[in-house]
Amino acid sequence: MALNVVRLRNDPLDQYPYINAGTGGTVQEAWLPILHGTVTGLPPSLDALIVASDLQGIVSRSSAGELHTNSTSVTTSAGMDTQQSVGEVAVENTVHNELSTDAFQGDLLLGEVLPEHVRLLLAVEFPDIRPERVGVLLCGDLYAQRGRRGASGNPLPVWLAFQQAFGWVIGVDGNHDLVSTEVARRLQSEEGIHHIASPSIVTADQIQIAGVGGIIGRQDKPNRMDPASYLRSVRLLLQRKPDALLLHQSPGLAEQGLQGEALIQCELATGPKTVVFCGHTHWDTPMVELDNGTKVVNVDSRLLILTREL
Repeated sequence: MALNVVRLRNDPLDQYPYINAGTGGTVQEAWLPILHGTVTGLPPSLDALIVASDLQGIVSRSSAGELHTNSTSVTTSAGMDTQQSVGEVAVENTVHNELSTDAFQGDLLLGEVLPEHVRLLLAVEFPDIRPERVGVLLCGDLYAQRGRRGASGNPLPVWLAFQQAFGWVIGVDGNHDLVSTEVARRLQSEEGIHHIASPSIVTADQIQIAGVGGIIGRQDKPNRMDPASYLRSVRLLLQRKPDALLLHQSPGLAEQGLQGEALIQCELATGPKTVVFCGHTHWDTPMVELDNGTKVVNVDSRLLILTREL
């Protein structure tokens, strides 16, 4: 049975602080909302899905270090400040030591530290969920740099952090993800990672996830495709009826005030019903349903925890 997002709460289950790049080399504090929703169509081997995109922020190494103390405070959805032993849920976070590419060595990528926090949040809010029975879907743009808006770079540390924290990771590249031949080889060789480098479908825990990375644009720039090739890829993948489709670029729904690419919206609206996860352009409304029943879930600068609808 195909995935279906039954409901998605707009009010955050939790929020995670990070540093965002402003204009003119400035930095500003921001909060990444973590939303909860429910889905049908999960196979028995999966307890939940995590979906995220455009994690274009940094966390200072000193702030991230607070997660590794003996106890960490998490504010639950019920408003209770709960102490939980990090040792019970922490991921051994060695990824940044080996692979962090940020020029400012006091910084970690937001996506490097998020997985450990989400594991802790799951332990508090959903104690029956086992992290190894959670799949992760990433829609690209996982790199950031202090004081440099729209920076491009190596997303590998984020992929590996999610891989260490959960059962498996499937994802596409955003237009700011620079994946070298060496990094691509590493992603392809790692167990539990399914990096969709070109439009295709991968299977994990009996669910089929299609993916088209990058955006429509000039082909002399990284991770761009001409409109005809991009739309053809989406059309062919939809005809194979995957359980979900990952796009980096969001469709545009001008009549609802939701920015994005109108050509993608037309392709989705005329194809088979599915669930689409996307990013690149932020929507205040995280989920919409098209006339053909397709649900488009925008996860730009968000992280979703999708548990089984009971």
